[in-house]
Order: sequence, then C-alpha cells, then structure tokens
Amino acid sequence: MAALRNISSPERGVLLLDTDGRVMFANRRAGEILGAQLDDLLGKALPDAIFRCPGVDEIADEVIEGRLGEQTVFHRYSTPVYAKDGAVAGRVEILSDITARRELEKEILDRNVELAELNRQLEEAQEQLVASERLRALGEMAAGVAHDINNVLGIILGNVQLAKRKLDEASPARQSIDAIELAARDAAETVRRLREIGKPMDVGSYSEVDLNAIVEDVVKAAIPAWREQESGKGAGISVETDLAADAIIMGNASELREALANVLLNAVQSMESGGVIKITTAVAQGHVDLTVSDTGVGMTAETRSRVFDPFFTTRGAEGTGLGMSMVDAIAIRHRGKVIVESEQGRGTSVTIRFVRR
Repeated sequence: MAALRNISSPERGVLLLDTDGRVMFANRRAGEILGAQLDDLLGKALPDAIFRCPGVDEIADEVIEGRLGEQTVFHRYSTPVYAKDGAVAGRVEILSDITARRELEKEILDRNVELAELNRQLEEAQEQLVASERLRALGEMAAGVAHDINNVLGIILGNVQLAKRKLDEASPARQSIDAIELAARDAAETVRRLREIGKPMDVGSYSEVDLNAIVEDVVKAAIPAWREQESGKGAGISVETDLAADAIIMGNASELREALANVLLNAVQSMESGGVIKITTAVAQGHVDLTVSDTGVGMTAETRSRVFDPFFTTRGAEGTGLGMSMVDAIAIRHRGKVIVESEQGRGTSVTIRFVRR
C-alpha cells in the first residue's frame, strides 16, 4: 500500500482504500472530481456520489452519470489490492472523466443517423429518378406510335361502322364484325393508357384530396360492377375498410380513383375462390399510406419483381399488363411510391405511400 501512495495522474482520479473502505490516499484529480479537499477525504468512507461500495473481492467496472456534477460522465474502475499472503489489503479506485468521449460518441451517433436518413433519401431519389426515366422513355415511345396507331384504329372502326350498316342483325358476319369493333376499341384504350403512363407530373393542378373519400367512392362504384361481371369469382369476396382520420394529400382525385381501382381489380382477380379484401388508410409523420390487402393466391418472387413492367401480365390474353404500371406512374406523379408485399399462397398487400400535405 505504501508503494502506491506515489500514484498521480492529471486525468484520472485515484483513491486507495483500506480494508474497511476508508480513503487512505487520494490524488489531486480525485479531489477535483469528488468536489472535496484531500484532507476531507482521508480516513473517511467513499462519498455518496460513488453510490455503492463493492464487496471485498468484487471488481467494479461501471459508468457514473450525473452524480459527480451535472452533465458529467465518469468511468469507475475499482479493484481489490492483495498482500503477499493473498489476503485483501485494500482497494484501488480509479475515476476517469469520459464526458467529452460520450459527447463525441453521441455526436458521431447523431451524424450516423443523419447520414442514414440522407442515404435513405438518396436511395428514394434514385429510385424515383430511375422510375421517372423509365416512364419518360415509355411516354416518348407511346407518343411516337400513338398517332399512327390511332389513325389505323380510326380506319378500322370507321369501316366497321359502315359494314354494320350494310349487314342485317341476323347476318352470320355480324358477330365477327362486333368482335373486330370490340378489339379495336380495346386497342384504342390500351394506347390511351400507355400514353397516360408517360404523362408528366402537373402539381399545379393538384388540390386537397381525402383518401378516405376516394376509398368510399371506388368501393361503392367498382366492387358491385366487378361482382356482376365475374359473379363466379366475386360472389364470395368481402371488402373491409379501416380508415384513419385526416388522410388528406395534394393530388388529382380522378387519377387516385383509377389507381385504387386497378389495385382492387388485381385483388379481385387473385381470389377465384373468394376471400377478403381489406382497404386501410394510415397517417404517419411525413406520409399517408393507402393499403389494399387480399387473401388471394399471392405472387412468386419473379412476378413481384416484374409487377411494374408495362405489358407484363399473369392473365394471358385477358390482361393488358398496364394496371400496375398505371398505379406506379400515378404514385410517382404524386411524389409517392408503391410498396408490394406478397408471398405465393399468402395473399398480397399493396401500399401506395403519398407525401403528406
């Protein structure tokens, strides 16, 4: 113990205790840390600021916050000292001021959080840029061919009308003419939707839109029609809603209804044996979510990865493959994004996340 009395450190407070826990030696830094004169420490037990006295053979390695001064943090290391015969001869207490290190760690942590947020924003911006470029290229392609295609379709439809005037209702060719007309009109609608995908964002025309009202309008108008058209599939489908208050964004109500209708149609078509569709709105800091979940067949990983590709469809000749492309385009025009979660045999959840007004 006598050899340890020469211990001195400008940074660390050092105290030597006897076997009864009384202070036998304290350097100047220990007095500064504990806010006491050295003479007031000697011969006395550890101050209350140390909080607890370790057991005889215990090694204490702990952090002391706030008890040795406001907004100060100290590291305490306390270990027994043994005599030659192995008996405990006393204890060494070392107090290190780690306030600056803690502040630096907190600053680094805060910076890491900021960097993570900036990285997230950068990734979102990159995703939107890629999506916007994809839609721009598709829009340019659509604009380039739409005029010519529409001219051809106009000629077809004009001649169909002329042929229908010349044919009796009972004519065997009438059915074929009707089929040609239907196909031409479907083609014209496909061209229109394709041009809509590449349409640029026009936020100047946006107004406040209540997503809950959009949900109510679409459910009221679309679901009965789908059930009538696909009575075999839709008869056993129930629709549930869970709508949050103040689900209001800036947008185009007509486009939002179209986006929701497309998602709902996909949900209906995924449940050949019936099931449940749940539509929810949720308001969080900075964004509003519109989610459609179904109990349908779900998607494979490959299908999920291609769900936004124009003309990609799992319905063969029955589908155009433009539904989710339209939803994606509308979300992008509203500075939002579409999140698809699905697993084969476990249903699908599609969330359109919008920027809150």
